[in-house]
Amino acid sequence: MATKGESRKPERLRRSDPERGGAKRSPTDHMRNHAGSGNGNGGNKPPGGPKSPVSETLQTAIIDIVGLSSEVIEDQIRAGQTAAERLRDGIAGSERLNKDVTALVEGLVATTKDVGATWLELLSIVLRSVGKPPATPEMPGGGHPPPRTKTKTGSSGGAATTSSMTPADPTVEPVPLDIVVSGYGVKSVTLDLRPPTKRFEPFVRKLQGPDPKYDLTTVKFTLDHKDQLVLAVIGPRGQYPGTYAGVVVNSNTNEPGGTVSVVIGD
Repeated sequence: MATKGESRKPERLRRSDPERGGAKRSPTDHMRNHAGSGNGNGGNKPPGGPKSPVSETLQTAIIDIVGLSSEVIEDQIRAGQTAAERLRDGIAGSERLNKDVTALVEGLVATTKDVGATWLELLSIVLRSVGKPPATPEMPGGGHPPPRTKTKTGSSGGAATTSSMTPADPTVEPVPLDIVVSGYGVKSVTLDLRPPTKRFEPFVRKLQGPDPKYDLTTVKFTLDHKDQLVLAVIGPRGQYPGTYAGVVVNSNTNEPGGTVSVVIGD
C-alpha cells in the first residue's frame, strides 16, 4: 500500500509568460503581415509564397490610407470621450466645452480633407497600375505604321482613271472608289481620297482651271445603281481645255480629305 508521500503527483512544469508590449491591433500591422509583394516575399510570408494580385506600390498606398483613416478615427474618438467626460463633470454649456466641440469639428474637417486627398492619390495609382488602353501598334524601330494606300486604275468614257484611298484610321480598310466619266473632252481623272475619320462624307466644290476665269462644276460624289459611292465626272461641251483641280472636303464640316483633278482636252 502506497504511503501518502508516495501518491503525491509530480509538479507540472510551466513556461513563463512571454513579455508583451500590448496587442497589435493596428490595421496597418495586419495588412503588412498579410500582404505579399510583387515577387512573393512581402510581409511575413516565406520566399516563394503566392504572389499578390496587386503591386507593392499599390499595397503601400492602401496601407498608408488605412493607417491614416485609423488614426483619424482614433483621434476623434479620444476627443469625443474627453468632451463627454467634461460634460459629465458638470461643465455643460461652459466656454471650455464649446472650445472643445469647436476644435473637434475643425479637426474632423481637416482630417477628412486629408483622407479625401489620399483617396484621390490611391485612385490615381490604381489607374496607373491597371494600365492604359492599348494604343496603335508601333513599328519595331519605334513610331506608328504608315497609313495604308490602295490604288485602282482603269478607264471610263474614254478617259483614264486613277483612284486611290488612304484612310487615316488604320482600322479602316482602304477601298478605292470607282470613277464614272461621261460627256465630252475628258482625258483623265485622278482621285486621291484621304478621309481623316470613319464618318467622312466626301464633297467636291468646283474645280479650278489653269485660268481663274474657268472652272469645272460637273464633278460630284454620288451613288450608282448598286448604291455604291462613286465619283461622277461630266465633261461639258466646249469646256476650256486644261487641268482642273480641287479639294475633297467633308460635306458637314468642310474638313479637307483629299484631292481630285480632271484633264480636259481639245
